[in-house]
Amino acid sequence: MADIPMDEPTRRLVERKLALLIEYADELRPLVVPGDEPGTPSLRRRAIERLVQLLVEVSSDINGLVAAAAGVAPPSTTRESFLIAVRFGVVPDSLSGRFVASYVGLRNRIVHDYDTLDATLVARGATRLLADAEEYARHVARWLGTGTGTPDG
Repeated sequence: MADIPMDEPTRRLVERKLALLIEYADELRPLVVPGDEPGTPSLRRRAIERLVQLLVEVSSDINGLVAAAAGVAPPSTTRESFLIAVRFGVVPDSLSGRFVASYVGLRNRIVHDYDTLDATLVARGATRLLADAEEYARHVARWLGTGTGTPDG
């Protein structure tokens, strides 16, 4: 695992992004009510969609900051950003894989309105994303807590 020296402004920015990630998860949690997906009122459904989008984007932003601190080219896609997070030991491959396989595509469908979104699909994705976003936050916090930007410190 590479040691990544991180300057203080970048560290503070990662910490702010991490705080946003936690805030978005806290906002999403009470909106996801298992069992009422098909009848979810449109305002709540849109809030869920937006928070899913924000959770994926802020995670990708953090990954991009890791790339910058490591001195590598910034990721060109959200998917690539999660590969960078694995490469530099921020998150395990299994967690990155779940973001890439599930949430990045869901975020793209929300943002680009590729098709009519299935409320059940979004609600189920949001429920799983909550747990994975919290795990992602724990890994980032641990990574930052070493003082060098790596879990091995």
